[in-house]
Amino acid sequence: MCHKKNSQKQWILTVVSIVASVLIPPSLTQAQKILFEDTFDKSKDKLNGTGKWHTVSGAWRVENGQLVQNQRNGKNLILVSDGHWDEAWNDYWFYSTVKLAAGESPLIVWRFHSDEGAGFGGKEALPPRMQESLSRHVIYWALNREGKRSVVHRHIRHVTQEYAKTETKTKLDRGTDYWIKIENHPKGYRFFLTDNGVAAVSGDYGPPLVDVKDFNLSGRGRIGFGTQEAAIEVDDVFVTEPEKNPFAVEAQGKLTTTWGRLKSRVVR
Repeated sequence: MCHKKNSQKQWILTVVSIVASVLIPPSLTQAQKILFEDTFDKSKDKLNGTGKWHTVSGAWRVENGQLVQNQRNGKNLILVSDGHWDEAWNDYWFYSTVKLAAGESPLIVWRFHSDEGAGFGGKEALPPRMQESLSRHVIYWALNREGKRSVVHRHIRHVTQEYAKTETKTKLDRGTDYWIKIENHPKGYRFFLTDNGVAAVSGDYGPPLVDVKDFNLSGRGRIGFGTQEAAIEVDDVFVTEPEKNPFAVEAQGKLTTTWGRLKSRVVR
């Protein structure tokens, strides 16, 4: 009798599995791999830490479906808020689109830990959980240095230096939309950048600009965006588990919307 019940249970589970694989759209199963997303569709998104983002310094706002920062004095910073980031995340892919509207350099921030702001603002301006961190490590990718290169900057215990192994002559030109991907893992990271939105949607970012080993903090740290004497526009931010391409099939059935936005940005 027990064997018969187990057989029936196994048969039911098999049928349920088959039906689920047929009825559940792939976008829903793939959406489980997205750790964080923001397409800035809500014009009233709160950037004060109660929503998805925490402004550390600068005049950040959501405008026309984008995250915008127009204040061009000094270094400015916005990070994912405490409520939307897990400090244990250290193996993920970070996607975004960025445009340098004016000035010098957009900054892609990741592996960011408390260092009293690292020139972006005082420690008290950081997200509450980061203020409690004993780590003193900040890292960011400066996408346009002197108008001719990009390079990673490290700020460790108040000492700032360029990471020579990450320097590349590829950089952001003003007024152009770029699709960016960072493959972050505990032993290092790889950078990709393209101005071809259609290629990015298909997952083709070209060869990595940077592929280095970097064991600092085992890949952990907050993500965000910064500026250095620059105005920038940011859109379509995703943090996913490895191998996920959120631009191919967006979570929550946003594929049509995404295609429309990407096409309009490519042709303008």
